[in-house]
Amino acid sequence: MAHIVIGTAGHIDHGKTTLIKALTGIETDTTKEEKKRGMSINLGFAYLDLPNQQRVGIVDVPGHEKFIKNMVAGLPGINLVLLVIDAAEGIMPQTKEHIDILTLLGIQDFLVVLTKVDTVDPELKELVVEDIRDQLAETPLADAEILETDAVSGNGIKELLAAIQARSEELTETSSSGLARINIDRVFSVKGFGTVITGTLLDGKIKTGDELYVFPSKKKVRVRNIQVHEQDVQEAQAGQRTALNLANIATEELERGDVLAASENLKPTWMLDVKIKCLPEVEAGIGLWDRVRLLIGTREVMARTVPLGTEWIKPGTDGFLQLRLEEQVAVKERDHFILRTYSPMHTIAGGEVLDAAPHKHRRYKVEILESLRAKEAGSIEEVILDFMTNKKQPFTTLKELHEYLGQSQEELRPLLQTLAEEQQVLETKAGFLAESSYQKLQAKAETVLHDYHKKYRLRPGIPVEEFRSRMRDQLSEKELSALIRLLKEHGCIKEQQDKVAAVDFTVTFNKYQQAAKEKIEQTLSQNGYTPVKKEELFDLDKNAEEVLEALSGDSVIFLTHEYVLLAKTYWQAVKHLREYIQQHQQITLGDFRDITASSRKASMLILEYMDKQEITQRVDNYRILGASTETGE
Repeated sequence: MAHIVIGTAGHIDHGKTTLIKALTGIETDTTKEEKKRGMSINLGFAYLDLPNQQRVGIVDVPGHEKFIKNMVAGLPGINLVLLVIDAAEGIMPQTKEHIDILTLLGIQDFLVVLTKVDTVDPELKELVVEDIRDQLAETPLADAEILETDAVSGNGIKELLAAIQARSEELTETSSSGLARINIDRVFSVKGFGTVITGTLLDGKIKTGDELYVFPSKKKVRVRNIQVHEQDVQEAQAGQRTALNLANIATEELERGDVLAASENLKPTWMLDVKIKCLPEVEAGIGLWDRVRLLIGTREVMARTVPLGTEWIKPGTDGFLQLRLEEQVAVKERDHFILRTYSPMHTIAGGEVLDAAPHKHRRYKVEILESLRAKEAGSIEEVILDFMTNKKQPFTTLKELHEYLGQSQEELRPLLQTLAEEQQVLETKAGFLAESSYQKLQAKAETVLHDYHKKYRLRPGIPVEEFRSRMRDQLSEKELSALIRLLKEHGCIKEQQDKVAAVDFTVTFNKYQQAAKEKIEQTLSQNGYTPVKKEELFDLDKNAEEVLEALSGDSVIFLTHEYVLLAKTYWQAVKHLREYIQQHQQITLGDFRDITASSRKASMLILEYMDKQEITQRVDNYRILGASTETGE
């Protein structure tokens, strides 16, 4: 069975609390102040056992206009709303505002409950029902079932229970595949237990012993005990009203509006990009820098509005806003919210979050508007691409997508595979990379190499570590390696020894440099297996220094930073060494000196370089063949 939470809504004194007591036997007016005033101020909680033994949670939200923010705090996670209307009074101003709030928050399932029907004569009741139908005609409640009840006499209570059961059987269970998240709506202390919070579990599962993070403070807590409907349980699932006994935190360190989440990657933010619908009766609409009250989750914060793509959002229309907040919030994309005026307070708009941690951006930037439209469209593939394209770090892991979207990694893999087949996403060992993000990185790499080649025309390439440093930015070492592999696979760069170059780059000598090249190579050839100091080569020609650097790794090899050998000679030495070891299984320094007819010092320089290249491996006073099979051809 689905885990269902039912909310009640309606004008003050229309009988919500009395109705819930008749349904459940539980008094939801809990504080002395509430009982004294005869109205709900805070959220009241109860549970109901339906005839089919399904237990559902009930949230009795306040009806008085002054406590609208408490009402909104109770709505996240609600599946079905009982709109309570007094049979003698009909729809009142707060009833209308409740309807606006409920529909702006995206709630779709309603039952209209007419209360106190035994206190009015049938003729008046019929007039009230007719008026209700007229007033609901242009709202999502137009076809809602109207049930007549009287909580005092019990009239209609059985029928209401049957209707709730029928609707609950049709409702889809909230998925528990995401990471746990719960908006705190109450914080209190229980003697002998300590800190307790309550809320509706919006996503995922919570088990006894789990570690959670409090936002926006990011404090770490441990779940000591869990209750669902006043019963101790080992696990709470998405959609359930839940009480958690928390360890490692004091009551005064928490407040309503805080968020508990299983991931520490939920981001407290000062801004939100949102899509809103402005109510028709809001004459002024919503303009630039209007000060509003943002009611989201169980939190109320002040904010300033920045319309995007338009000067203002007109009454009865929808549009994009960036909300600049006066306090941080920690929310997720697709969370619903309400906007109310600062003073006097009344509801003006509502909508959903499209970007829960945006940057400050220009109001008419085309890329931002296109991104918001993609997020609004709701295609999971488009949302994945948008997230990957606009996040700060170009590479994206499955874990990040799981935390962002709430879908399991098993659900995400085939989507990413499809995007990869469509060449919109690249998969690497370091994560996934949107094609558009890769193109930006490729363009940056090409710029880095072009600038280097322009400055150092005779160098075969930029040193690998320098290239990595210039490309690093937000990339980890693993991501840098993955990027370089992609650049090579796509034919953008070539790598030789410890240098990186543009794939179409070649060193070109003028006639003076060509002359210096010939002098260097001739001198090295004449010296055979005896390495030459680079300073001696510099003395050959005024262009020799830059030409020698250009020849490094090509026709000449630097055995050390000081000694140079002709590459052809070096590879002849490698050939002779391998043939000797294949015949004798090993070679000594003396053996190598003999077969190359060189000095002890020269032989040592060459062999130590071979050790570094893994052509040989030193064992005591002799060498054997190493892992490298390079031949220099």
